Amino acid sequence: MKLIDKEGKVFGIINVIDLSVLLLVLLVAVGVGYKYSQKSQQTQNVTVEFQVMVPHIRPEIAKAIKIGDKMVQGTSYTSVVVKDVQIKPGYSVNVDAKGQRVESYDPYLVDIYVTNTGKTTLSSASIAMGGQDIRAGKEYFVKSRDYEFKGEIVAVSVKE
Repeated sequence: MKLIDKEGKVFGIINVIDLSVLLLVLLVAVGVGYKYSQKSQQTQNVTVEFQVMVPHIRPEIAKAIKIGDKMVQGTSYTSVVVKDVQIKPGYSVNVDAKGQRVESYDPYLVDIYVTNTGKTTLSSASIAMGGQDIRAGKEYFVKSRDYEFKGEIVAVSVKE
């Protein structure tokens, strides 16, 4: 008995094209079922707290950030809220007359450390809140209805 006969049937039972379509539909169904079953098993609700450092801002502008401010994405509010604001002298590294790098503080600018918090659902290997990825070293826009600053995330804490 041949595997495929003269009429193109496998073992004389089913056409090769029909078998291919049937296997394709079966593989897609298994893949979709696997994807949705895995996603629902791995989701968990957590509270995420992260600190953003916004460097070299004029002091009068820095006062715009208030505890309790809600962050926005586009034209909508998000679940991210300002928990704490620290204003520190503007740190910088400069080169002196001898060509040596020296630490100094800018007398005209400040650095802002904004601690944000919010609840999110973890369903993958990344944390997303308010339309932005949350990881240390990543750029983050501290953005409310009244202001927008570009900073860098310096610390992330996940609380289950």
